[in-house]
Amino acid sequence: MEQLTVSDREEHCRYIAYVAGALTATGNRSAHIAFEGGRVVFTLGADGEESALRRLTEDRIADVICIGYKYSVLRGQIDPEGLSAQDREILLTAVIAADYAEDKKYVAARLGRPERYTIDGFFNFRLKELREKWQGVAACVPPVFTRGQLTEFMRFLLNTSRGKVFLKSGEVYDVRCRRLRRSALIGDASAEMNTLREIVLSGAGKVECLGSPTALQENFLRRFYGGRVFFG
Repeated sequence: MEQLTVSDREEHCRYIAYVAGALTATGNRSAHIAFEGGRVVFTLGADGEESALRRLTEDRIADVICIGYKYSVLRGQIDPEGLSAQDREILLTAVIAADYAEDKKYVAARLGRPERYTIDGFFNFRLKELREKWQGVAACVPPVFTRGQLTEFMRFLLNTSRGKVFLKSGEVYDVRCRRLRRSALIGDASAEMNTLREIVLSGAGKVECLGSPTALQENFLRRFYGGRVFFG
């Protein structure tokens, strides 16, 4: 039986949980998570499925880097005056979403086929140009950022967005009824804040509410999505 191994620093266990959740969601596979020397290691038995599982593994690792790692880089550099804590989180998430597809393609092209996927090592030693790009993007954000500028930035993103997501009971689903969970890669936040992040990270241009959203969710959708949101 072939094995796939993915590891990261122990403080990044949520990243490994994200990868492991995708790989163990279907099928009866042998899987194991261990904490070894300050690292968290996930091992999965491929058993004749190695090619398909590698593709899924690399897709989820690219998510980890292009969302989780990128957020960590931007958080320390983007903190403009003029925004509430909630609006700052929306801005950070929107900056991540703006180049998400391009960043993910870049990461996927450099992953290769290693015997073990060491996420932090790959990020530190193979993605210098991507880190520099992110730092350049952060440097372009003005030190003062108004609510109006945030609304304009969000509308700019939506003008290039396609597709639709569904919001139901605080959870976000794509058009194939798959629950989206990328916001888990960003870190600690309230459940409602993660819902807002998930909508932005989806890259969708339209949102359909199945049921009544909370007051916070409705305010967010009316403010940024305008005529692109449908309330059931």
